[in-house]
Amino acid sequence: MPDSIIHLSVARKVNPDVGIDFYVGNVAPDAIQKREIKDKVHFDEVSDMEDALRKFALKADNDYLKGMLLHLFTDRKWKTTHLVDFQKKEGEGWWAKYVVECDKVYSYAFHIQYAEWTHNLYEKMQNWDYSGFIETEFIKKDNVKSYFQNVKSYLQKIHKWSMENKIEASSVFTPILIEKFVNDTANDFNKWFSNLADLT
Repeated sequence: MPDSIIHLSVARKVNPDVGIDFYVGNVAPDAIQKREIKDKVHFDEVSDMEDALRKFALKADNDYLKGMLLHLFTDRKWKTTHLVDFQKKEGEGWWAKYVVECDKVYSYAFHIQYAEWTHNLYEKMQNWDYSGFIETEFIKKDNVKSYFQNVKSYLQKIHKWSMENKIEASSVFTPILIEKFVNDTANDFNKWFSNLADLT
C-alpha cells in the first residue's frame, strides 16, 4: 500500500484547512501492530470493498474517522492501479523491491516534493491530544490508550527515519506519477463522498 506521505498528501488535497485529527486518522490504520486487527481495519477480509467503504462512511461522523475512511479509499485506488502493475512486472520477490521504491518515494517527498509542510505536520501529529479519542468498532475502550501509543510511536519512528535518510527519487513511482495519483485520488474521493452524502 502507499506510504504515509502519500496518504497525508491526498488528505491535504481533499481539505487543506482540516484539523490534525483528520491527518492522524489518515495514518493510524498502518500503525496497528496486531495483524488480525490491522486486517479488519483495512477491510482485507470483506468481499465487497465498495459496500464496506459506504457503510463505514455513514459512521464517520468526526474528522478522525473521516481520515481513516480516506486512508482506506486511497489504499484501494493504489492497490488496484500502481501496486498491481508493479506486482505483475516484478513477479516473485516483488515485495522487497517495492519497499525500496517506497522508501525513495517517502524520502524525496519529505525532503523535496512536499518539504514546505511535511516536517511541521509530523510534529503537530505527534503532539496531538489523543485523550479525546472515542471508541469505534475497531478499537474498543479498553485498548484505546495502547492503540494511540502505537500511533504516536509509529509517527515518531517514521519522522525520525525521514530526518535521517535523504534518498534519490524513485524511477518507478516518479514524483510526477505521485503528484498525479494524489490529485486524482483526492478528486475521486471528494466526488464519491459528495455523491454518497446526496443519497443519504
